[in-house]
Amino acid sequence: MAPVDIYTSTSLVPVLTVIAHVVAVVWLTTLVGRTASRSYLTLPPSSDTRHREPLRKRHVRIFSYLALLSLAAGAFYSYKFGSLSYRIWADERGIDLPSSFFGDSVAFRDGEHPGRLHPVRWLNDTTLYQEVLEIVTGKSRYFWWGQQITLSTVSWSNFVAIEGQRRKITYLWAFMGLAQLVNLSYAQNLFFVTLILTPVPLPANIRDLTRESVPITSSKLSQLKSKILLTKPEGWMPKPFINITILLATYVSIFLVPFASNTPSFMTVITISKLLPFTPLMLPYLIPKSWGSVGSARQNYPSYATAFRAISAISILLHMKSSTLALFYNTPSENYYSHTLLHPFNTEHRSALKRGSTAIASIFGAVGEHPAVDAVGWDVLLTGLSLGAWAGIRGLDANNLLSLSFPFMPLPNAIVKAAAIASNTIKVEVQKPKSPLKRRPGRPKKDADNASTVPPTPGRGRGRPKKYPFPEEAAYEPSDSSSVVEGDGDAEEDMEMAAFAWGLITVGGLGAGSAGVYGAEVLAR
Repeated sequence: MAPVDIYTSTSLVPVLTVIAHVVAVVWLTTLVGRTASRSYLTLPPSSDTRHREPLRKRHVRIFSYLALLSLAAGAFYSYKFGSLSYRIWADERGIDLPSSFFGDSVAFRDGEHPGRLHPVRWLNDTTLYQEVLEIVTGKSRYFWWGQQITLSTVSWSNFVAIEGQRRKITYLWAFMGLAQLVNLSYAQNLFFVTLILTPVPLPANIRDLTRESVPITSSKLSQLKSKILLTKPEGWMPKPFINITILLATYVSIFLVPFASNTPSFMTVITISKLLPFTPLMLPYLIPKSWGSVGSARQNYPSYATAFRAISAISILLHMKSSTLALFYNTPSENYYSHTLLHPFNTEHRSALKRGSTAIASIFGAVGEHPAVDAVGWDVLLTGLSLGAWAGIRGLDANNLLSLSFPFMPLPNAIVKAAAIASNTIKVEVQKPKSPLKRRPGRPKKDADNASTVPPTPGRGRGRPKKYPFPEEAAYEPSDSSSVVEGDGDAEEDMEMAAFAWGLITVGGLGAGSAGVYGAEVLAR
């Protein structure tokens, strides 16, 4: 009988998938950097004042550091999970681990020797990406952290679609791709930097204006894209039923994720929940113009507020469900046995306060139990930190934050009034001037002279004419429509709003808190 080969044939597809993941992160980050560079090069003169320039530099520095911290956290915990997965795989197969990277037992030395790494075999035998997702969704206290990132991604995708299209920022899909490939906090901080560098909508010829500093790489591809994809006018917004349908489909997929864990349909449900947040970014290029309406930013205030309040409401319901399940499955029993020398089976009683504190400690202590959960947990914390910093730096309105984070609160009257003022546009009818009478040849008749439209100049006969006093002109007061300026104002920093936003995130979860911050930013202009 022929010997059985224990080394089965391996495929390079898993290795190429990991390499493509890293290359995609670098490429998308480069696209985002090009977008931010173009925005910086086309800053209007009003942004170069002695008051705005230091603030802009400081704000860009803050969110750039937060983005680097998020990227470092994502890379560190990815490495920890990969090394843990490899150690488990090697231990199950009796493969020696490398003791060091230098010497006889190095990891990447040629030939078969103890301690040599086998990345191709390891990636062929393990489903790395599926393992990460199944670990996060496998336990209720793990999923409590993972669902918050998913809910916040939904509100963030709508925010990117609204603000990105209003400011005409390119490569919006690159930000969403980084949120899925790295983490949400990294992509969110990069988008905040881009918003700071884009206080007003970018000009249509931005590629030509920045050609020398940021060369155009693929003009033919841009021309082909402009021919294939549908374009929409400025201020276009899909009809409400389209947004509601997409939101419901997204939240249904999120709701089904824990139920599909450890089933054959798990990756299908996960893939759908990851792809649906891209839909708000792609809608303007996929659906016809008749499926939406065109209006100014303030005319769309009620639609924006309704969308973010709906996101907040559903996020609160899903967060309450996950919190209830996490508390239920991690609350210890009321009675337990303590073993002592005199009473080996002594029954002890736990109070409700102690049981609840134990369950809460178990939920928060999930961060630190596994690298996959650590990555998600730190992503939640860094995303919330960035949201609070953004609310404080922009000085967002507290009423807007509260009403958009908790939909049972009434909508501020200022939003409704601003939308009503923008809708009541004054139509001025301009009368066409009458065509002058054609002069006939010959001497005009007397009745024609009397029919002249020019009235005679009044006078008193001889002498100087009498002077009449002119009434004083009233002070100029700009109308409501002229006071509407498209762009960011000079909002002062308010760190109390940062603390307020962190409180909303703590109470309602990251999904509802992010909807409040994003919605308040959209309604702040």
